[in-house]
Amino acid sequence: MVYTRITDRLLNDNIIDNLLVNRSKFNDLNEQLASGKAVNKPSDNTVASMNIMFNKKVLGSIDTFKTNIDYATAELNIADRSVLSAVDVVHRAKELTVQASNTTLGSDQMKDIANEMDQLVNRIMDLGNTRYNSKFLFGGKITDREPYDVDGDNISYKGTKSDESFERNVEISQNVTMPINMVADEVFGQYDTSSDPPQQHGLLNTLKTISNELKSDTPSKDNIREQLDVLDDDLDNLLNVQAELGGRLTRLDMTKNKLADDELTYTKFLSANQDIDLAKVISEIKFQETALQASLSASARAIQPSLLGKI
Repeated sequence: MVYTRITDRLLNDNIIDNLLVNRSKFNDLNEQLASGKAVNKPSDNTVASMNIMFNKKVLGSIDTFKTNIDYATAELNIADRSVLSAVDVVHRAKELTVQASNTTLGSDQMKDIANEMDQLVNRIMDLGNTRYNSKFLFGGKITDREPYDVDGDNISYKGTKSDESFERNVEISQNVTMPINMVADEVFGQYDTSSDPPQQHGLLNTLKTISNELKSDTPSKDNIREQLDVLDDDLDNLLNVQAELGGRLTRLDMTKNKLADDELTYTKFLSANQDIDLAKVISEIKFQETALQASLSASARAIQPSLLGKI
């Protein structure tokens, strides 16, 4: 059995403890250098760990918001182009209506104009049935089927009605949502005489009214001419829709820019708490390596056999 004095034992324990502390610091610094992270586990720095988790959560939310904005922007751009095409249709319809109100035109020419007017009706229906990916954009919350259904001469709207809760919202920032859709019956109207009561309003109704008048046995030039004012109202409606879509796109763009600024800010916060100062860590490793070597050398000299020896 080996006996040592209390003072020798305390000295040895202190030397070993200091040696282990130095080795632990050296290992921690090497781990930081290898990972590039100042905090590799919560016990390294509790406060920094909490800040890191918070910043990562915020950055994850920002990524989600940016994805939502990109999708909403794409959908609104397609809807905006559809409305712009409808504006072109109205301009062409006005040209045809002016031609049809000319008293010198014969019945054959009237029918030719009516046929082109019917093509404009079909074009508006196609625009109302615009799809993005698997969704029909102008059907409200009903996105899995075409909003417009044709049954003979009737054009009925089968999506969510404009007087119902039709908006599809996306979250574009923390606790902030905005609608990204409009409904076809509000934008393009419908022409359904079979419903009770009949649903006849908007651009489609105007185009069908002109077409029906042109196809009648005795077209009334006055009735046709009166539709020019109605077409102006339909055009104003489309321009208002375009302005609304443009406002939403502007808001999305501004929000995305704000999110980009926030992302940069929180990335800096995350880096300040998580990433190492490479030059500083390398310098500390060199210092700690020297300290560890000195501890080993001092330990070898200080820990001597007991004067009592073995009995």
